[in-house]
Amino acid sequence: MKFIQWKCFIIVGSILVSFPAGAEVLSMTATTPTFTTNHGDPELQQKRLAFIKNAIAVGLLAGIEDTGPITRVTVGKKFISLPFQEKEDIINMVWAYYKTNDPQRDVVLIIDRKNGKELGEYSLANGGLKMK
Repeated sequence: MKFIQWKCFIIVGSILVSFPAGAEVLSMTATTPTFTTNHGDPELQQKRLAFIKNAIAVGLLAGIEDTGPITRVTVGKKFISLPFQEKEDIINMVWAYYKTNDPQRDVVLIIDRKNGKELGEYSLANGGLKMK
């Protein structure tokens, strides 16, 4: 498990550096979790959240819905055109953020923002990212 946390930390650092310094951060009021306990490192969670906000700001993610037991990530063309490993790294960051806040959240669904169809899902229990 420490390897996964370390990998996430490295990914956060490298991807945060690649976002433009002037990128506008979009509001995540509808997607900010409302959990009362945090089971992880607060500093790492803040870095994950900053990564997610930046991914939305630059158009890699269109939005996140976390109102039920499954986290749903809406994506567009920019995300779809990424190489598989980059997609997996981004969705892993989303999964880690929401899973840390609520251990019951095991799955992230990837939804096409244009037509609402499911494009894939991410779960460590199922071997990571699976795209349709």
